[in-house]
Parts: sequence; structure tokens; C-alpha cells
Amino acid sequence: MIPRQKHEPAVERPDAGMSLISVMVAIILLSIGITSVSQVLTQSVTMQTIVAMRTTGLDIARSYMEEVKGRDPLTLVSEAAVQVNERGEQDSGGAFTRELTVVSVDLHLDEIVVIVTLPRSNPIRLLTWIYDGVY
Repeated sequence: MIPRQKHEPAVERPDAGMSLISVMVAIILLSIGITSVSQVLTQSVTMQTIVAMRTTGLDIARSYMEEVKGRDPLTLVSEAAVQVNERGEQDSGGAFTRELTVVSVDLHLDEIVVIVTLPRSNPIRLLTWIYDGVY
């Protein structure tokens, strides 16, 4: 490298300073991309949590409906909402609420509805009709 003489003027390049601007643009684009990906991942985790809760709520409703169907139809009555855990067992600290509604539709026909309420989601409703077997 030859040292510049004091009397020689500095050579101006037409692309001087462009590398700094290019680096800044690249950093901005990279930060926008990383922010977008992190938002998508956050939303994905949230949706997976909601789907898991709904699946658990549906399992609770199905298993309770099967239990109700196994009972004597003449003794079925509505039940107030109770808190249950993930296994459908009564638990005062449970995240789910289960309710049973029995409505007489006809002389020997009852409508049975199991409602499971979940945190941060719409309730799950299962409905069936039970004939009491009396002629």
C-alpha cells in the first residue's frame, strides 16, 4: 500500500457510504422477518392449546354422556353445573364445567344434553334422546 501524499486529493468513489445503507436495509428486513415468524409461532402455540382444551372437553362430554346413557331412564334428572378436571372427575379447582340437562320431549322421550364449558372457548354441547322403555 502506497501512502498518499498530502498534496494529492482524496479519490471520491461514487458508491461511498452504500455499504452502510445496505447493511441497515438488510437488518431492517431481517428484523421484520423475525418478528413475523415469531408472531406466527405464538399464534400457532395458542391455537394448539385451544385445540387441546377442546379435545379434552369433548372427551369429558362423551364419557359423561355414555355414563348417563347407562343409567335407568326413569331416574334421569337435570344436574347443576359442576367443576371437573381433565379426567371428568369432580374437582373444585377444575378448569372445566360440566352440566346435564334433561327435558321431556314427549310422553316417553327425553332429550339429554351434556354441556362442557371450557376456558377461553365456546362450550361443547352433546345431545341425545332417550326412550324410557315404558309402553
